[in-house]
Amino acid sequence: MKRGRPTKNDEEKIKQRILEYYEKDISATVAAKELGVNPKTIYKHYKNWDAQKLGIDEKDFLSRIKNTKERSIQSLEEDIISLSKEIDRIEFLMEKSLQNGNILEYEKLAKLKLKTMNQRTKTISAKINLVGAPTADILINNEGMLA
Repeated sequence: MKRGRPTKNDEEKIKQRILEYYEKDISATVAAKELGVNPKTIYKHYKNWDAQKLGIDEKDFLSRIKNTKERSIQSLEEDIISLSKEIDRIEFLMEKSLQNGNILEYEKLAKLKLKTMNQRTKTISAKINLVGAPTADILINNEGMLA
């Protein structure tokens, strides 16, 4: 990003991009690095949104938590699909390497396929853990039942 004070329009675009990171619970430090924005700007917006969260009623808060969880699950599903397509492409290239008798390329692709499959497995595991994790409303209801 360019230096100096952004225009109002640019400022709103930056704020929206920062909000995407905030809603995914990505730390301000990582968001600043990824967006190329001054960390103080990120912290300012994160602090404001945290204050808003504390000021909203419980139902709205629980709804936002559920929405954030759903968006995270969708993101993981998109990653799983992308990794699966990448594995298919690697397998195609592996077959071509065998047909051409290029064993070195085949071995490199086989290693890449294993790494990609490992990443897909980790992503599937993360999705399963997130799907199985109870949201705040369920925890609150269960706590009320125990009391």
